[in-house]
Amino acid sequence: MKLLFMDKNKTYLPLLLVVLMVIATFSCISENDDDCGITVRFAYNHNILSADALRNQVDEVTLYIFDNNGILAQQYTNAASSPIIRLADLKSGHYHFVAWAQSNHITSDQSYFSIPKLKAGVSSIDELTYRMKREASGFQRHELNNFLVGMSKVMIGDDDSHFTVELKKVTNKIRVVLLPYAPGGKLDVADYEFSIIDKVGNGHINYDYTLLPDKKIKYLPYYAANLEPNDTGALLPGEIDRAAVVEINTSRLLEANAPHLCIIEKEGGRKIVSMNLPWVISLIGTENSRKWSLQEYLDRQDNYTIILYFNDSNWMNFKIIINGWAINAKEIEL
Repeated sequence: MKLLFMDKNKTYLPLLLVVLMVIATFSCISENDDDCGITVRFAYNHNILSADALRNQVDEVTLYIFDNNGILAQQYTNAASSPIIRLADLKSGHYHFVAWAQSNHITSDQSYFSIPKLKAGVSSIDELTYRMKREASGFQRHELNNFLVGMSKVMIGDDDSHFTVELKKVTNKIRVVLLPYAPGGKLDVADYEFSIIDKVGNGHINYDYTLLPDKKIKYLPYYAANLEPNDTGALLPGEIDRAAVVEINTSRLLEANAPHLCIIEKEGGRKIVSMNLPWVISLIGTENSRKWSLQEYLDRQDNYTIILYFNDSNWMNFKIIINGWAINAKEIEL
């Protein structure tokens, strides 16, 4: 009868190697560890504050990897709460890292951009374009989810590499407020048609954030209301106690397209406001608007509040405030 004895060192050594491999694998999953091959981060710094606001803007990020011939090699999707993607089996060479990101808190189908489905090994980079959904008439009257796009050209070498894809926001919100010069003005939001008209069309976005040829788009409010103070008893005599308010969601505002803000009286069809929106925005005197070109300012600023004070006895007598900055109405062509 033979007795079998086990060598403890020989038994535990393979087990130790397995444990070390597992630890190494999980260390590469850690978001704080950048020593795990090729990593791609996403950021949204192209805003007014020049600070990364990606997680506050979107819920998901999708990355496409196109090879040097522009053919899709890989595709990934991550939650924006973990804006890092780690790549595997990517050979050395030149690539295009193309990404889009969006929020999903608005569930209506019309609130999303239309994005083509691509197939690895078949689809080309030129197929990746984003189209804002709209009615057949060219009207767009829906609130949109935030939508951002970005692209980086990269070179993958033999060493571990880390890359960042900077995203730029496509969508804008414009809030228009009508106020009377004096209390008692009979402003009613239902009496007017508010719109922003882009005669060239700005709803077809290329993978690199540029605009592609499109058709005329007429943006209409997704929100319209007559607003009054919650506590009218707190108003002093002679204070304004009513405002007509609308909100409009648009795609990227392009200076060259000269989109116009229009307000028309429904009864009689008289146009009381027609202004070149980028040009009017260029008149505001913020530090940021002076240090950037107008187009860069339009691309960085994604929310505008336009307040118009009207004298209802003379519609040509009004005052404009954009994001807190007053503009001389005499400079505005109606």
